[in-house]
Amino acid sequence: MVIGRIRNFSFIVVALILIFNLSPPWVWAQDKDEILESDPKKKNHEDRELETITVTAQKREENLQDVPLSISSLSRFQIEDAGIQNTKDIIRYIPNLFMGSPGSHSGCSWLNMRGISALQGDASANPAVGFYVDGVYYSGGFSSEFVDLERIEVLRGPQGTLYGRNTEAGVIHIITKKPDNDFEGKASVSLSNYNTQDYTLSMGGPMVQDKLYFSLAGKYLVSDGFINNEFRKDDESDEKEDLNLRAGLRWTPSDVLDISFTTDYFHYRDGYDPYAPLDDIHTSNTDFEGVHDYQEAKAYNLKADYTGKRFSLTSITSLRYWNDDLANDVDLSSYDKTRWYQDLDFNTFSQEVRIASPENTSALKWLVGSYYFNEDKTVDMIYDMRQYSYKMFQDNDIDTSGYAFFGQATYTLFGRLGVTGGLRYDCTSKKLHYKEYYSAYGMTSQDITTGEEEYEEWLPKVVLDYKWSSNLMTYISYAKGFKGGGFNIYDSTFAGTVYKPEYSSNYEFGLKSSWLDNRIGINLAVFHIDWEDQQLYQSVGPSNSIMTNAGESTSQGIEIELVARPVTGLELTAGIGVTDATFDEYKKPVYDTDTASATYGQIIGETDMSGKSNNYIPEYTYTLGAQYRWMSGFFSRIELQGVGDYYFNLDNSKKQEAYALVNARAGYEGECFEVVLWVKNLFDKEYATQGVAPNSTTRDVWYGAGGDPLTFGVTFTKRF
Repeated sequence: MVIGRIRNFSFIVVALILIFNLSPPWVWAQDKDEILESDPKKKNHEDRELETITVTAQKREENLQDVPLSISSLSRFQIEDAGIQNTKDIIRYIPNLFMGSPGSHSGCSWLNMRGISALQGDASANPAVGFYVDGVYYSGGFSSEFVDLERIEVLRGPQGTLYGRNTEAGVIHIITKKPDNDFEGKASVSLSNYNTQDYTLSMGGPMVQDKLYFSLAGKYLVSDGFINNEFRKDDESDEKEDLNLRAGLRWTPSDVLDISFTTDYFHYRDGYDPYAPLDDIHTSNTDFEGVHDYQEAKAYNLKADYTGKRFSLTSITSLRYWNDDLANDVDLSSYDKTRWYQDLDFNTFSQEVRIASPENTSALKWLVGSYYFNEDKTVDMIYDMRQYSYKMFQDNDIDTSGYAFFGQATYTLFGRLGVTGGLRYDCTSKKLHYKEYYSAYGMTSQDITTGEEEYEEWLPKVVLDYKWSSNLMTYISYAKGFKGGGFNIYDSTFAGTVYKPEYSSNYEFGLKSSWLDNRIGINLAVFHIDWEDQQLYQSVGPSNSIMTNAGESTSQGIEIELVARPVTGLELTAGIGVTDATFDEYKKPVYDTDTASATYGQIIGETDMSGKSNNYIPEYTYTLGAQYRWMSGFFSRIELQGVGDYYFNLDNSKKQEAYALVNARAGYEGECFEVVLWVKNLFDKEYATQGVAPNSTTRDVWYGAGGDPLTFGVTFTKRF
């Protein structure tokens, strides 16, 4: 019965798309001038030429096609057309960006770009991809749900000469809508299967004309989830509740000064029962009813921009708090054996100051800046070995502080040749205070470990670009990447052990072009990355891993992005990324992982990993899309999104086979109201975003976290 309703709904969506695509334009004819005046979306799509995409990737407004950098940008209209609601949605549209996630939020998620990866939300690890909101770096976990966005920019490659916090792999920058003299508001309701309800509201406008403005935005999502716990007879074991709020004030006391204060808050509740056998990926059998992931964060940001005739000055001050309360059934089975609890507090203060050349500079453009941050992390963990009546407690304090000076300058010769040089000095220090104690058989013990490390590095960047014509530009670049080292904290045997910094040399060739009177745009980037001491996780026990360093590694690949408007109203898009990331020289230590052994944790051999791939790096990613918009307001869209093979483990013995997903949307957009029918993963493809190796309880069974199954719904939006 349920399957029948799903099929019927899917067929309705597809039928609407076919009807819209096959119907002649005169069926929907209206007064064109009136429509274009009221809806800029239709105005853009009436024009067969591609619109100019403005980005601020280099901290100034520029045409995307003039930036010598591999960058993907999604405008406000593109975000709405594609139905992008959260971080997972973004990632599927960006070549060579991938996230292996067990849930909706960033904790315990593998996020990698061009083969450079890190585990988000790990208090002991260094991030590979920087996540920014309105210029502010967000440490630790971040909200995955979005509302009232102006633009999304994704930059690939090291960005330390332009951005305050050092990022080795690249940057995801979320830009929210800035309030101005025009009052705007939007409310929407989205209803979908699995009893998912999504409510959003945003508004902004003037409080005092030309001087003071406000903005408010909120989003509330609830869902039963799609995991069925067979042992507990619970079909809502991963139910979710997600609340996001944002408020802002903007003050423009003069033409040259712009000051804004924003605060945001998110509250997240998840049943967190994501892991199931790979052959039945949405059916778990854990016994622990108390599993959960509770996250809460709040941030306060103050930004001031001065725009003078000779220079511009920007100051960004941020204070952010994040807490993650996690309880997990470690053995993943119906046996009451092992439970793990973690309470993570992550408090961050940062201050960035930048001085840049004025916007109207022609030949020489420059920027210099400084950045300071302090992060205080406390991680309290309990390992409850219930089968042995044994509990281990670990309390960690990790204090990280750092500062950096960075700058970049571009000089244009003959109006065509651009020469860019950049340099960053980065210094970070980490302090660890680790306390471990346990209770078993009426006995207690305590162990205290402390450590302090400092990491500093000079990071250069060089770019040459040449504009062959107004429609064709090529560039070559070199940038040095760096991730500082740190301390292991998640396994008592290795607590306090140090892993080394990671270094990378990044080479890139790129091409940006438009063809056929600017009706087709094609951008291409080819990259090669050489690593030294690549940071990666290695299993050292039934449920624990530590951070170690590989010797030498290589990643190389290509990214291609295309957009075309062959006829009025029709837009075709494609984004393709290919990555080949392998170990060149890595003798992986083999540890004794038998906890009952007297030599547990000691190295008992080694494995040659040369030629093997790092985990969670797909061979390729792609998105192909077609969208048609009628002047009447009807539109339809269909997409094919694919991911290549990727391995779950360093030994490359278990992998997720390549898969492809089909998404579709169809609806009507009026001047003030719109309704959209949508479906994701139309053919209900099953796949795993993470894989967990067998342990002493699961025996030879691999577990994993399943990707979203077929979901469908309807969204109503009212603009005011």
